[in-house]
Amino acid sequence: MTTRFLVCATALFLQAASAKPFGYAPLTERQDVCESVHVFIARGSTEPYPGRQSALVDAICEGISSCGYEDVIYPATFENYCSSAGTGVSNGTAQIKAYSVACPDSKLVLTGYSQGAHVMGDILGGGGGPFADCAQEETEGFSPDEAPGNQIIATFFGDVRHVGNQTYNTGTGASANGIYPRTDEQMASLNKFSGQLRTWCFAEDPVCALGSDPAMHVAYFDEFTDEAAAWVKSQL
Repeated sequence: MTTRFLVCATALFLQAASAKPFGYAPLTERQDVCESVHVFIARGSTEPYPGRQSALVDAICEGISSCGYEDVIYPATFENYCSSAGTGVSNGTAQIKAYSVACPDSKLVLTGYSQGAHVMGDILGGGGGPFADCAQEETEGFSPDEAPGNQIIATFFGDVRHVGNQTYNTGTGASANGIYPRTDEQMASLNKFSGQLRTWCFAEDPVCALGSDPAMHVAYFDEFTDEAAAWVKSQL
């Protein structure tokens, strides 16, 4: 099965799934004051803001009096994928840095799903370079020893750039590579955050594991919302 077919098939499935209401309670948007826990959401391809990860934010913020979120502003389109993800990396980096400067004592949770996991991974560990039919500008990630890196906890789901057999991988696809796996150099940088990162992947997911069941790519937040939120809270 070719990469292009995997991308297109999953795109059609996601567009159909995204047309349905998610049924999540509305979230409180970012406030002017600093929050103890602030979540940045990079939504999946074709999702409306904030996407399926809103359920995760609800679960993370439950019981925390000062907790909220903001969306990483980017197109999240399959068309012009490189420029879409690249815009997410650029905008997300700027948003995270700005919040960190204004709120140096806040914990920052980065969560990314599908293309959004690509975006968050490149923000955290650096990214860019050539893909199947395009190239992105190469970027540097954060350092875990200084802000904003030392404020960050991260969760990825169905990562386009998933690399198997990492200590923070979980799910049946933990040993698999995704459509566009990160390079060794990018992994060396991302792995500086091994203790602050968890990434979930199903073996059947065509995006993070080159599986054959697109339905598994949209199943993460039915299966892992409570588990992921509990892990985030254990790191706060």
